[in-house]
Parts: sequence; C-alpha cells; structure tokens
Amino acid sequence: MNIEHKNFLPTDQFNELKNLVCDIDFPWRIRERMANTDKNIYFTHSFYNENKITSQLYNHYIIPILKKLDCKAVIQVRANMFLNNLFKKSGWHEDYPLIICNTAILYLNNCNGGTELKVGNKIKFIKAEENKLLLFNSNTLHRSCTSTDVKRRYIINFNYF
Repeated sequence: MNIEHKNFLPTDQFNELKNLVCDIDFPWRIRERMANTDKNIYFTHSFYNENKITSQLYNHYIIPILKKLDCKAVIQVRANMFLNNLFKKSGWHEDYPLIICNTAILYLNNCNGGTELKVGNKIKFIKAEENKLLLFNSNTLHRSCTSTDVKRRYIINFNYF
C-alpha cells in the first residue's frame, strides 16, 4: 500500500514549515549513510527519536502533522537534506524491518528527485513535489533518489503507529 496526498498541509502551515527547514541557518547534522551499503553523505535534523523529543521545534511544527496523520505513537521524525553533489541514490532499505508501522515522507521542494518503492518485482518512482505526502508501510523496500535540477532536496520523514 502506498498513498500519495498532494497539498497535504494548508498552504500557510506548509510555507512556514518549508521556510524553517530550508533556511540557511537551520541546524543540520551530517550522516554518512542511509542504508548499510551507502557511500552517500546527507544531512538530518531529528525532531523525535528514541522515545523522546529531540528538537525544540517539535511541538509547534510536528505535532499538528502527526495529528493529521492520526498518529497513535511516534517512533521517529526527522528532516533530511540531500545535496546533489554528495548524494545520488540510497541503498534499498526498510525503515523498521522488525515492526510494521507507517512511514510518511513530506516533500518540501519541487525537483526531479524523489523516492523509489519496490513492490514485488516492480519499482515505482514517486517524484518530489512540494507539500506532497507519500505514505507506505515501513517494511516496504524503498530508496531516496536525489535531484539533478536543484542543488538540494528536502523532506521530512515520519515513522509512527
């Protein structure tokens, strides 16, 4: 099951979130791989992880989205920034292979990058479009594909029940 929701957030709410995350002063941390086979570098900002809030921005920006997703329990929420000169495609991976929960990706900018999902023997490409939410089971094999038409691709990744 994968579902795409265009214009997921109200325009004002989305623009406030996008302006925050895409701001040059947004606090990012470097990560060296998304999957075990990766040799990509990308940047992340954790809002929630390991059963605790990890960002002061969580309550204002993330809780309203979790309510809209009808979230019962949060596993992890993080923003990712992919620079096209440091990141191409991640390895195929499952976000949480030992549990079945939901994964949602909120795309923050338009570009020709996106997410590939492997369902059975087929690969489906979901193009990044700002304010589009992609929802799928966390045990779905997927990978991130960077853009070639913009320097940076931004998303927020949600894992939850």
